[in-house]
Amino acid sequence: MDNVTNHVVRERIDEGDWGRLHVTRACCGAGVCRNFAPELLAEVAPAHAEPARGDVERRVLPMLEGCHDEGAFTGVLRQPRSQADLEAARAAVASCPVHALRLRPPADRARPAGALGPPFRTWPRRLEDDVWALGHPSDKNVSATAYFIERPGGGVLVDLPKASEAVFRFLEEHGGVRWIFLTHRDHVRHHAEFAARFPGCRRVLGAADVNLRGSEHSEATGDVEIQLRDRPEPMTLEGAPLDDAELAGAELAVLSQPGHTAGSMCLLYRGRFLFTGDHLAYSRRLGQITAFRLQCWDDWERQTRSVRRLAALAAAGHLRFTWLLPAHGEWHRLEGDGSARATAVELQRAVSWMERQAPGHVPMHRFIPWLQSRTRPGSVLARAVRAIGGEGPGSEAWVLPRAVRPYLPDHRPEKDATALLRVSLVTATALGVAAGVVWLAVRAAGAAVTRRA
Repeated sequence: MDNVTNHVVRERIDEGDWGRLHVTRACCGAGVCRNFAPELLAEVAPAHAEPARGDVERRVLPMLEGCHDEGAFTGVLRQPRSQADLEAARAAVASCPVHALRLRPPADRARPAGALGPPFRTWPRRLEDDVWALGHPSDKNVSATAYFIERPGGGVLVDLPKASEAVFRFLEEHGGVRWIFLTHRDHVRHHAEFAARFPGCRRVLGAADVNLRGSEHSEATGDVEIQLRDRPEPMTLEGAPLDDAELAGAELAVLSQPGHTAGSMCLLYRGRFLFTGDHLAYSRRLGQITAFRLQCWDDWERQTRSVRRLAALAAAGHLRFTWLLPAHGEWHRLEGDGSARATAVELQRAVSWMERQAPGHVPMHRFIPWLQSRTRPGSVLARAVRAIGGEGPGSEAWVLPRAVRPYLPDHRPEKDATALLRVSLVTATALGVAAGVVWLAVRAAGAAVTRRA
């Protein structure tokens, strides 16, 4: 069987019907759903994946045949087999920011014992010690996973879930919020609502990601109390510098990590939990820490240098963590003893992988048309994209920079040349029409001058 793509197996008959999951082409690679149903969902290999070797080959998970559209970034490992599976599937479906994950209800609707209630009724959930995954993601924050560190005198809210009475009540019952740590500009929606509900809390955001003017896609953050500038050394939440040697014993430490965005930051808690926003995540397919090359808005090489800095801190014995907790992508409790040495090994693997990827970044003015062409296939924009890229798998890839197209699960290189030719013809036609209009306008102006003379 070809190792380049995920293995595909035919579904075995299970006991009864607990619903059926399917992932459509609208899937954009956020990967949040996989945290809510890790036994049911997994990552689909991109088109550029190399043949698996060693431990990577053992980690390749079999996907069910016919349960995800070609081009989806997530596939189905198995279908629900119990009420617990069904509840996990419902939470996963509700977490998808683009509604790409679909769940056909059980044929026997009487099977679930009682009403299941809202999809996040069993969330928040404690991950370990006093760290919680909140659930209740907000599609305005692209369904980013939000976390809460419960602490005496008020905890730390890392990124923001959907503002609701259920979430507010949970936070109040667990000591309230003293800090709101915003990993980067993409996850700031609702910050004013949470700040108003917890007066006296302080919001923290990278200065380079502060937005003075809001829009339909972004909330203004000029009133955020603490705006941290990029600096090589660790910081406190208030921005005071920390020596590298202080990092290992710090209760809370901020690590500036530009690259995904210019103001991206990570938060380290007690040398055990690293909250990474969209900077780093875990890949079960690869069995290691990775980053999102397709969704790198600022600069991939800068992001790689940031991770290299983390690896150097760990190699020097100053940085260690056991839990990797991203906003998008999969969270993971790392194997090993949680030492700085073990952390350095994990981070160096990530650096080595990042160094092998294409440099550059993805401009939002190119990513958004690609995304909309998948999520709104009937729109005028989507039809225009397909008119150039052609129908079928890979038809939207031409909109993206050439360097990142192989990161799509359905990239078709043979379509790139055709799309380029069509773009060239459209451009030449448009220029010709514009030149003709200008020529006619000049002729008309000349004739008018002649008549007046």
